[in-house]
Amino acid sequence: MYMWIIKALFMLILLAGCSSNNSQNFTKQPNSVKNTTIRKIELDTLLLDSIETSFEIESSINDNKIYLVDKYMNYLYEYNTEGNLIKRYLGNGRARNETTIGRISSHTFLDDGIFFFNPNADYYFYDNDFIFKDMFNISYQNPEWNLHNIYEDPLAYTQRYNDIVCRQYGGNIYFNVHLQQPLANIITTTKKHLKRNANILEVKPNEKGFGRLLAIGYPNSYKKDSQTKAVLSSVNFDIDTAGLFYVTYEADSLIYVYDNSFNMLQCYGFAGRDMDLNYTQANNLKEAKSIYHSERNSKGYYNWLEYVDETGMLFRSYKKGVSALSDGLQIFKDGIMIGDVDVPKGTRVMGYIAPYYYSYIIPNDKLETLTIYRFQL
Repeated sequence: MYMWIIKALFMLILLAGCSSNNSQNFTKQPNSVKNTTIRKIELDTLLLDSIETSFEIESSINDNKIYLVDKYMNYLYEYNTEGNLIKRYLGNGRARNETTIGRISSHTFLDDGIFFFNPNADYYFYDNDFIFKDMFNISYQNPEWNLHNIYEDPLAYTQRYNDIVCRQYGGNIYFNVHLQQPLANIITTTKKHLKRNANILEVKPNEKGFGRLLAIGYPNSYKKDSQTKAVLSSVNFDIDTAGLFYVTYEADSLIYVYDNSFNMLQCYGFAGRDMDLNYTQANNLKEAKSIYHSERNSKGYYNWLEYVDETGMLFRSYKKGVSALSDGLQIFKDGIMIGDVDVPKGTRVMGYIAPYYYSYIIPNDKLETLTIYRFQL
């Protein structure tokens, strides 16, 4: 009898541990497996042909070509796999092969073209020849928010100014967002924020409006010393061709996998090596804003996630900190970590053009260079 009670209590404790986080997005226990077969990668360095650029850029791979988006000059440059310039598209102007978008926040390639958006919530669509197709705006007319409704209203969230992740699946667009209203934020309404804050916003072009709020809440690691992670509270994510979401939080060592309905499937991961986790506490929004850039430029955190559909590899990049000589790159296959290697600072995996994996373009405005690294596994 006593043994049965003890077993029952043990099961209750175990179940409570599995669902100890208030959010339904964290219902699985970690299943982290390591089988290190990759201890070092050999990098080729490509210097891209010089272009007219502000060096405020994004880059991407599409149809076995490399593209660079200048976020201020609004040019779209096309390169081959050796870094040779093929052609320049778009630029500021009112012709159908130009754009009036202003400052570009981010972009993603679609099945039938390319998508851009700006800080004013203007959404622009171009076809495969980079000819204008359509645009729409979502008006941010603030309703009367209170703590009962603000977390569930997409209009309360704003895009990240930098470090934006923009992905597409099934005709919809997804990007990371944050809620930093005086009424609701991670510092002044910490418990509510950790439970109810959304981190990914869905845009539905066919309806010209917002869809779902996703990645709601934070993992348990954010419950301890929450205010030291105020400026490291975003997510990085990717979506594979089956519609699965891979999500990582900047100050959390795990990777979370969800189906397209955002039901949790699994979580796994290991902490990066030699990361400076001595985060600075922010006691109010003013302090958080004052330390934002210094904290992100000097501390260790997970800063990118890329799933490569062609090979089934998942790459997670992380910064070690200002005193480190390198950044880190973790490599996963089928949920198993098979490598954690040093890479040059700023290196994040962009995609795959056989037989190479390519990094995102790294701009250097002082040297006026554009660099890509590539490697084979």
